[in-house]
Amino acid sequence: MPSTNVRSYTDTQLIDRVESLSTFRGWVKGKYDIWVRSSEDEYNRFDDKVYSFECFEDGERPKFIMVCSGTTNAGSQGLKNFEKYNRLGCAVMKSDVIVYKSHQLGKHKGKYWAYVQSYSVGFPYYRDNNKDNKSDEVGRVYRNRIGANCHKAGDYSTQIGGWSVACLVRNIKKQYLKWMKWMDKNQYLNVAILKEWDD
Repeated sequence: MPSTNVRSYTDTQLIDRVESLSTFRGWVKGKYDIWVRSSEDEYNRFDDKVYSFECFEDGERPKFIMVCSGTTNAGSQGLKNFEKYNRLGCAVMKSDVIVYKSHQLGKHKGKYWAYVQSYSVGFPYYRDNNKDNKSDEVGRVYRNRIGANCHKAGDYSTQIGGWSVACLVRNIKKQYLKWMKWMDKNQYLNVAILKEWDD
C-alpha cells in the first residue's frame, strides 16, 4: 500500500493556508494543485497528498475537485545518486509557496501528456547533497527551470525510486488519469506546496 502519512485538511483550511503565503496574489480563474508535504518525509515513500481546486472567476475562492496521493520529494535515485543529475545536489521544491502558471500542458520526457514546468516561470527549489534520506530545505534557493513536472508513476506505485528526482508525482495511475481528464488540456496549472501543519 502507498503511504499516506500526511494528515487530511478541509477545503477551508487549505484555502486559508494558501491565502496566508507571502507569494499569494489573489485567486485568479484557473486550476490549482495544492500539495501538502508530509512532515515525516518517509524515505522513498509516497506520503504526500495533492488537492485539486478550480477557481471559476477571478477573486472567487476556488472549489474543491479531488484529492490524490503522491510525492513532492525525490526518491532514492535522486537523494542518493544526485551526481547523475547535478553535482550540487538533488532538487527539493520549496514549500509554503504558490507559483501561478508554474506548469503547462506538455509531454513528460516527450512520452505522454502531463504538466511540465512552464518555460517562463521557475518554481523555487533547494539542492540537498547530504544523502541523509531526507529532503532538506536549506541553503541557497534556485529559480531556474529544471523539468520538475507533474506526472504519474506506475499503476499503483509504493516506492518513489526514480519516479521523482524533483517532480510532483501521483503514484496511482487511475487517479492521474482522472486528474488529467479534469484538466481537459487546460493550458496552465497553478501549484502550491504546503508543509504539513497543526491546527
